[in-house]
Amino acid sequence: MLTLTNNPKQHPEATCRALQAAEGYVFFGLHRDALRELDSIPEYEQDDCDVLIARIRVLLHLGRWRKAAQLSVRGAALHNSEDEFTVQRAFALHQLNLGEQAARVLLDAPEWLRRTGILHYNLACYEARWGNLTVARQCVQAAIELNSSIKKNARQDPDLAELWN
Repeated sequence: MLTLTNNPKQHPEATCRALQAAEGYVFFGLHRDALRELDSIPEYEQDDCDVLIARIRVLLHLGRWRKAAQLSVRGAALHNSEDEFTVQRAFALHQLNLGEQAARVLLDAPEWLRRTGILHYNLACYEARWGNLTVARQCVQAAIELNSSIKKNARQDPDLAELWN
């Protein structure tokens, strides 16, 4: 589900409405309608952090991996303090079967991001898909130590299924 960032910037009313409508459409699985809402946001607001994140999330739901990866690069360049762009880019590259590039994106992430559980979790997924189960287990353990809520997702993630068999 879409969630607006902690960005203190106030959006114009029409942009807030479009972002909220897009979030609602995603909740109900109406991803193309969500994109239409995001497209209704004025051009001068399209590079806003919240708008970019919302668009990337919708693109990921639609399986438009390449476009999501490209837009994540743009978002990271424009909003370098927002970690979601790095994580979403790595995820999109992973979905494109470009796991080594995805891992490199995460390993090149800023130090503060490397201290989060999501980065280790994603690395675990890549390692597991490459058959490096020992490393994947270490990455999952590190992710859970940093963020205990990751444990539930890890147990259900198809990329990590081999760890539990």
